[in-house]
Amino acid sequence: MKEQKGITLIALVITIIVMLILVAVSVTIALKGGLFDTAKKASNETKAARDNELNLSNGQVTIDSQPYNNINEFVDAKPE
Repeated sequence: MKEQKGITLIALVITIIVMLILVAVSVTIALKGGLFDTAKKASNETKAARDNELNLSNGQVTIDSQPYNNINEFVDAKPE
């Protein structure tokens, strides 16, 4: 008889089962650990920072939640 080379069906099934268990554990940890919530929060903060930076490049500034078209408006509006 010829020598058979390669993996057996049993080894393949065991490998797939182990991989499915690892995926299940990883997804469970990601959901319970708040990974997706943290990623969404970081994404929103990045978008807000990008918008602020775009506003700054256009000359607009926001100070104490008050928008100004330029820094001179803030200086002129500041009570003495």
